[in-house]
Amino acid sequence: MTIADLIDNTRLELGDELKTRWSDAQLLRVVGKAYRRLSHVLYRNDIELGRCLYRFTTEPGRDDYPLPADFMADYGLYREDTATRLTKQSDDSWQQQGTPAECSTWLIRGETLLVGGAPTGSIPLVLIYWPLFDTATLDMDSPTPFGGKLDDLVSEYAALRLKNIDEMDIGADTQLLADLENNLLNTYSAISPVTVQRRGWLV
Repeated sequence: MTIADLIDNTRLELGDELKTRWSDAQLLRVVGKAYRRLSHVLYRNDIELGRCLYRFTTEPGRDDYPLPADFMADYGLYREDTATRLTKQSDDSWQQQGTPAECSTWLIRGETLLVGGAPTGSIPLVLIYWPLFDTATLDMDSPTPFGGKLDDLVSEYAALRLKNIDEMDIGADTQLLADLENNLLNTYSAISPVTVQRRGWLV
């Protein structure tokens, strides 16, 4: 499905197939806002559907690398050659870590990913992260994000949001967002594995 198809479906909900009330540009903005809100809902609730992979290779002696343009928050950084996870540092622990082993720790500072223990060679790394949907890239011919899995949620949210604009009811907007989040969680939270903490014989 394309964004144009999604907007057509939203118009059916609005009873505005002739485009007499809302322009395509207005609908596009509301749809974009819905996807950006979903980005935060997916991250906040740790839904696997919202994660992306970014692969890059280190350069000898280099310890700073740019983050993906759509980076919002990290899930983890991994060495693909050894199948190990690098230890993420805080600013405090980063400053006190001394001389870490090669490519063993990392830190995000601004729009840069810093690797502790500057690599001496080319090491394949993969960053798993949460992207923030970029509305600037959204156009009518674009395929819908998330593989189309959230199209109905976005269409219904956009239609309800537009119906509510004339009412100027803040309470209704809050309820719309809650409904969007609840629908997403009910559908996709079961896909992500749940880690159960059990008491051991030493505890």
